[in-house]
Amino acid sequence: MQNREIAAQRLEEFTPTFFGKVMFYFALAILVSTIGVWVGFTYFLESFITTPGLIWVVFIAELVLIFTSSKWSTKRPLNYVLFSVFALLTGITITPLLLMATVIGGIGIVVKALLATFLMFTAAGIIGYTTKKSLEGMRGFLFISLIGMIIVGVIGIFIPWGSTFEMIYAGIGVLLFSGFTMYDFQRIKSFPQDRYIDAAIHLYLDIFNLFIFILRLILSQRS
Repeated sequence: MQNREIAAQRLEEFTPTFFGKVMFYFALAILVSTIGVWVGFTYFLESFITTPGLIWVVFIAELVLIFTSSKWSTKRPLNYVLFSVFALLTGITITPLLLMATVIGGIGIVVKALLATFLMFTAAGIIGYTTKKSLEGMRGFLFISLIGMIIVGVIGIFIPWGSTFEMIYAGIGVLLFSGFTMYDFQRIKSFPQDRYIDAAIHLYLDIFNLFIFILRLILSQRS
């Protein structure tokens, strides 16, 4: 009887917490997206250049997975498959930006952006997770700002802007997703216990977009 109690206690000690599960899948998404970057450079880059519409197909598929995640995130094993596909697609879609960055400033510019992203994401995450002040009031502002950024970004596709405006736009994007990182880290505490994949997707999108805007900010200074 005593041995069973000891075994049960040890098993409980090794049972991952909700935060642990979130960070595991967050790290898994980063790993799979890195593989996606390799896949993009190896198999898709030439097609993206010759057929620009192809990247929109991949991007739309990525958006579909994001907006339907609440429907599949708790359905095993479908959630593991779709979560991995989502992370893989994000890595593939970023390959044209990485190519442009390496052409303009070499691989060093990507490394700088990665380091800056890691530091900002970590700092924002610590602040969001440890602060005792509720960040719920940021939700409306962040959402409205995100909609505004999307609208301006779509306009920029058809009406290209100069390096100064790109610097301002990218700088706002960095601030916006730093705010999202703080907000989402605090939200981890209130997620239902079976929604760890949803929480991981939120954090992954935060760091993914933060990296994109930091890289664009650096590139705008080189233009």
